[in-house]
Amino acid sequence: MAHSPVTRDTGLATRHAPVTGQARNLSSWPSGFNLNQKLTPLCESDIGTLLGSAGLRMAIAEMKNLLKDRDENTRVEIAHRVGERLCLEDLPDVERRAAEELARHLVDDAIERVRQKLSVSVKHARLLARDIALKIAHDVDSVSCPFLQATEVFSDNDWQQLVLTISRGARVAVAHRTSMSEGLAIALAQVGDGVTAQALAENRVVPMIPPVCDTLVERFGTSSWIIDKLAERDDLTAEIAAKLMSRVSTAMSGKLARAYNIPLDTKAITDEATSTAMLDLIRDLPQERLLSFVQNLHREHQMTYPLMLLALRDGCIDFFETALSVLTEIRLDTVRTILHHGSDGPLTGLLSHAEIPRAIYPDIWEELQRLRGRSQRFVG
Repeated sequence: MAHSPVTRDTGLATRHAPVTGQARNLSSWPSGFNLNQKLTPLCESDIGTLLGSAGLRMAIAEMKNLLKDRDENTRVEIAHRVGERLCLEDLPDVERRAAEELARHLVDDAIERVRQKLSVSVKHARLLARDIALKIAHDVDSVSCPFLQATEVFSDNDWQQLVLTISRGARVAVAHRTSMSEGLAIALAQVGDGVTAQALAENRVVPMIPPVCDTLVERFGTSSWIIDKLAERDDLTAEIAAKLMSRVSTAMSGKLARAYNIPLDTKAITDEATSTAMLDLIRDLPQERLLSFVQNLHREHQMTYPLMLLALRDGCIDFFETALSVLTEIRLDTVRTILHHGSDGPLTGLLSHAEIPRAIYPDIWEELQRLRGRSQRFVG
């Protein structure tokens, strides 16, 4: 079925509260939509004249009035019956048109339970009218999510535009689909939040092609719970696996190395590349955001000693000071005093408290000598 582009005009029509009262005369209605009966089959001969050019306009108006006069439970039952008919691919055209007109009124029902029943009932309808599908997709989550997680009525182009306009909860539902095209996976990776990203990483049907993986790593590289889920997959490219090795635990890094035949020394290379990229961020970081940035790195286990030394060598002393303060839980002004004026003892104690490897103490002292502007040998 051909599809035209999804528009952003997705506002729902005004819903009116149901009106109670006696049902109207049903003698002119098809037996299949006799609201006083239970799931009777539609009869094409009864509605043939009703769906003529003039008859259809009369039918639409009469459908609206009949639905307004039914109680909530009855309208829920009608929504179920309409959905069942629309799921039949061999449904005669005249019956499909009648069912679609009823669905267009039910999708605007004031009662959420009615709309939810319609959504669940039509989620497998492969020939569902486009306007009905779009209205359901942009309803509240309890209505849209069951439909979006299963429907096959949208094209790849449709999905790429839909993910821009549906709700956050709906995006998560889409990320849990049991079928997923490459185009949809890329779109979700680009616009979804962390919950959507985690759902993508956990969903084994999501094609983990480089554009999907690269986007997730770039956007959520400091979110360990997402990166760990990615690392657990067995369908990554070796290049992506190598990138992940610098962002996961030693145990997970070893698992990736074994699964993708990556030399373990690759981790050192990716560590250096990651630190260099992080340094670019540190240079441009506003002073007021420095503390929160460092705290987040520490929380996500991304505060590495090579990064700290690289920042110190680059002259980012504020970052180095803040990192030591966060690692040791010592006041920032105290850390600054030790770094700029402290003797060997206090400085050794500070670095030891931060659990910095003693092997890089001389490198740190060399940079501090340069910053202090005086020559003094560091005693390890």
